[in-house]
Amino acid sequence: MADLAKPLAPSSFFLDVDGLGELSFNSVKVPEYKPKLAGEASVIGSGKDGKSERQVNSAGFEEVVTFEAVCISSPSSTSASVVMWKWFKDCLPPSDGGNGKWADSKKTGSIFAYDNDDNMVAQWDFKEAWPSKMSIAELDVNGNAYLKETWTLICENCTRVV
Repeated sequence: MADLAKPLAPSSFFLDVDGLGELSFNSVKVPEYKPKLAGEASVIGSGKDGKSERQVNSAGFEEVVTFEAVCISSPSSTSASVVMWKWFKDCLPPSDGGNGKWADSKKTGSIFAYDNDDNMVAQWDFKEAWPSKMSIAELDVNGNAYLKETWTLICENCTRVV
């Protein structure tokens, strides 16, 4: 079992999307788990000094999870930039210039995080994922940084394994 008290190496991670090959990403934002809450806005009673009482009921976590993956823009046919664009286009409807294969293009995969000794310390498995949005960093004639693409992925099931 991984020791979660050990420091993570923020540069040691791997995003593996089944069927897309071994892609290189600049950064990956780990999925956020949002609890489903009820009742937090409703006052259910009032106590001493007029203090309100509230009850919060938890109903688990949101099923749909979103996360972002950033890659460097590249024309290479095996780059994350090109492979992600092809996947994105498959998921778009024909009315938006896509191939209309959204249901057939959903994928499974994992995000792996490693410590400074290259030992895996965390893993998130996701299912039914697809790219929902792509944005490109600002273009600037005075800029000297790499052009980055940010891909927003939606998955209907994401679980932390380790």
